[in-house]
Amino acid sequence: MNARFASPTRAAALTRILAQVACFPELRFDARTVRAPRAAPNFNSGGNTGGNAAENSHGEDSAGESIGGLATAIEQATLRHWLTAESIARVLCNRPWLEVQPEIRAALLVSITQILFMPREPDHAVVDDAVSWTRGRLQSGAGGFVNALLRRIVGLRGDCIPASEKFAWWEHADALPLPDGSVMKLNEPVLSSDPIARLSAQTSHPTALITRWSVARGMETARKFAVHGLLQMPIVVHDASGNTLASDHPVRKCSTPHSVEGFFVWNDTTESLASILAQFPALLVQDPASARAVDGTRDLSPRRILDACAGRGTKAVQCALRHPNAEVWATDPDPQRMASLRARAEGIANLKVVELAEIGTLPRHFDMMILDVPCSNTGVLARRLEARYRFTERNLDELLRLQRGIGDHHRGLCASGGMILWSTCSMDRAENQDQSKWLAKQAGGKVVREDEWLPHGMPGDSQTMMTDASYHGRILLP
Repeated sequence: MNARFASPTRAAALTRILAQVACFPELRFDARTVRAPRAAPNFNSGGNTGGNAAENSHGEDSAGESIGGLATAIEQATLRHWLTAESIARVLCNRPWLEVQPEIRAALLVSITQILFMPREPDHAVVDDAVSWTRGRLQSGAGGFVNALLRRIVGLRGDCIPASEKFAWWEHADALPLPDGSVMKLNEPVLSSDPIARLSAQTSHPTALITRWSVARGMETARKFAVHGLLQMPIVVHDASGNTLASDHPVRKCSTPHSVEGFFVWNDTTESLASILAQFPALLVQDPASARAVDGTRDLSPRRILDACAGRGTKAVQCALRHPNAEVWATDPDPQRMASLRARAEGIANLKVVELAEIGTLPRHFDMMILDVPCSNTGVLARRLEARYRFTERNLDELLRLQRGIGDHHRGLCASGGMILWSTCSMDRAENQDQSKWLAKQAGGKVVREDEWLPHGMPGDSQTMMTDASYHGRILLP
């Protein structure tokens, strides 16, 4: 059988994942990685997060009928369940995983994901396409190896236990939690007997991250954080100026009210959302967790505000709308993000986008400064699939040094009696409370308010219950 007989859809997904196998755990996203139709990259529901790509998880319909749509659904599901598929493949494979050719690893990861997490994809089609694609790239024996292992995976899949039974899946080496709240029983205990390694495999989070969560907050909370990463997070819209949307507002016709007041889960196409956003400049696509930092300043009346790490501009726009009488300045060190930032600022009279060099000439100029610093993204791992895999203690240490450098470099721009807002989408105390305390000490000020918002929503919950996590600390300068 030749690779040309593999379906174009699965061949596309396999080729995309092959490129990721070569660089994992540093996943790469570029123009060749097509996002799913219901979640275009610009409709990012978090803060400094990536696009929210839809996938065909357990019990859901395929994401679109086009080759691009279904291929993307397969790709994104594979990325979300990467460590789960890899853990099972390592056990069943008769050779060391990293010695297996990248093409075979890609075929196994993509196919195991479909067999276990995309039940509407026929087993025979998944297996045959993987075998055909592999034979087209390697010797014929490679196809036979893939075929034999995938047949074992099909036989490994057992019955599903409904969510209503409240099955303690985390205690079992033969159970996988599914995004709809049910649990798949496996016919063999192929998962680790160690609780941390097992939870890592069941939820596709690195053991280093599970370990850090369990040490800091206990194993039960670590499990809740990890299983939250199985969720398909919604696109959420709100009026950033703080106004209540009228009952006949177009957003209300195409969305469902979120459990957080003032926010709405978008139910229509991204094309219709783009049209409504163009009509109503005060509307933002932003998760409630991301919005909390700026919303928390509604009791203040700043005259000049600086968003020093503005990214693509979500918080800068929110700040300009929330404080219409203030002059809001925004900048970012990355040229591509600056281009997006300038585009976002068009039409907002009190938002000024400037280069870093211009900011540096204005000491003590701002009475409020937002430092939405680069972070580990551990509060948005359901959206940022790549962020979970790159987590290591070494990477965290480098981030902490970077954050302190940003804080130390910018604190002199804030006026006497002004306020610095330290903001992240992390759940790690080292990036949050500890950094706020450190920066306050460096600046001779004090932390006067902190807000930690942990992720909401579990598998099986309505999307109206789901949020990311975030932190912000308010530092008052002398």
